[in-house]
Amino acid sequence: MAVTNKELVKKKATAKLILEAKGQNFDEWLAEKYDEVFSENEEIIQKALKSFKDQTRKLPSQHLG
Repeated sequence: MAVTNKELVKKKATAKLILEAKGQNFDEWLAEKYDEVFSENEEIIQKALKSFKDQTRKLPSQHLG
């Protein structure tokens, strides 16, 4: 079930209050969470980039001009 915008706003506000009470900055915490997602999915990201690179090489070269 998808989270509604109203629920998301409430979750964000609550998380901000908790983090502020602990002396943490919400934006810094959120950036760390993004980094965790990237790190946890590094293999998938690398495979996707390699596939993109391989597909790009197969395309005929396009020259400007």
